[in-house]
Amino acid sequence: MNYTEARNYIENTGSAGIVPGTDIIRELLERLGNPEKKLNVIHVAGTNGKGSVCTYLESALLECGLKVGRYASPSVFRYLERIRLGGADITEEQYAGAVTCVKEAADLMRIKPTGFEAETAAALLFFREQNADVAIVECGMGGREDATNVFEEPLATVFTPVSMDHMAFLGNTPDEIAINKAGIMRRGCPAVIAHMPEVISGGKKYDPEETLKREAGIRGAVCIPSDDDLVPAGFVNPLPGAYQHDNLNTALHTLNAIKNSLHNLFIGHIITDDIAMDGIRKACWPGRYEKIKINPVIIRDGAHNPGAARALRAALESDPDLPKTRKIHLIMGVFKDKDYEEILRIMLPLAESFTAIDLPDKKRGLPSAKLAEAAEKVKMETEDICGDLSVCTADSLRDALDSAAPSEEDVYLVFGSLSIMQLFDDLMD
Repeated sequence: MNYTEARNYIENTGSAGIVPGTDIIRELLERLGNPEKKLNVIHVAGTNGKGSVCTYLESALLECGLKVGRYASPSVFRYLERIRLGGADITEEQYAGAVTCVKEAADLMRIKPTGFEAETAAALLFFREQNADVAIVECGMGGREDATNVFEEPLATVFTPVSMDHMAFLGNTPDEIAINKAGIMRRGCPAVIAHMPEVISGGKKYDPEETLKREAGIRGAVCIPSDDDLVPAGFVNPLPGAYQHDNLNTALHTLNAIKNSLHNLFIGHIITDDIAMDGIRKACWPGRYEKIKINPVIIRDGAHNPGAARALRAALESDPDLPKTRKIHLIMGVFKDKDYEEILRIMLPLAESFTAIDLPDKKRGLPSAKLAEAAEKVKMETEDICGDLSVCTADSLRDALDSAAPSEEDVYLVFGSLSIMQLFDDLMD
């Protein structure tokens, strides 16, 4: 297959929806020679912060001279960015080759893999064939029944903050979601647990951090909490946003947890804290509290659930570089299965105006008119705070930003989905 044929195969294989469980991908991987058993894996689960933590880890390990693979889905800016090796995206030719091997194996199966299962297998096969030293693998969704949950002895499992997301598949409470994510833990393997805030759901408070710590004990994993702050005093975080401090701290705890294993595996490499920090200084993760313009200030952020919205709000409120007399204008697009009303309750009190836009994926995206209706509803509920808020829709991101005349006070925040980042390509035309 060529690249176009490989993409078509991934998009059309298996069932049309998500099929939780690992039986199918385990059979597929066995037919491929079990590449997952020959990889040194850092397996990362969580609702928010996975991408940032993986970015820090990738940058640190690359600086130490290791050949680092990274797998994450979905893509944000480029399709092939979901499979990376050595800090670069997989090429079209390499992608087509890996997917061709997967298709040949899948054709022998009675039940065909879904696109995510097939692509996960392709990524693991690619990392193995390219002799990756370490593979950083993000869960697609959840943990216990995620297609990535196939590693018997990972270097470490890592857990970033848990929030309410994908409830139809993962559970109806933060505790249920955390327990699902804990399914990637392995007996005797480090389980690095980020410091994470309490989550309020249904009027009750939940502590997913404590739930994960308890699950580590039950499952016999080596629980490594991120309670101590390992970020050096005065260190300038390369990723903006106050919430990135905790993500960096989680990454540093992970590096500490696997340090001895790395020394034993790669005797010829010099792997030190100083070299790792040099790598982290080079970390770059677009689309997370990213200021793409200064006058007026335009910020883009992929926040798409209540936990991410709270972190985004805290970043805005604590950002010393924003004007003190700032007027915040929200531009939002969101998928229809997200808790967008709760996101609006968190964000609208900050704003002077709210503009709803459509996402590129019209099938999954919430129509802008319905999002504007939800904003009007939340505005009515919080009239004492949002009474003067203006609510409207726009046909495109370009139209929404047309009113962004140069001003020292105005701050435009584009958020609600990682896929909203694709709309910025049109602005560059």
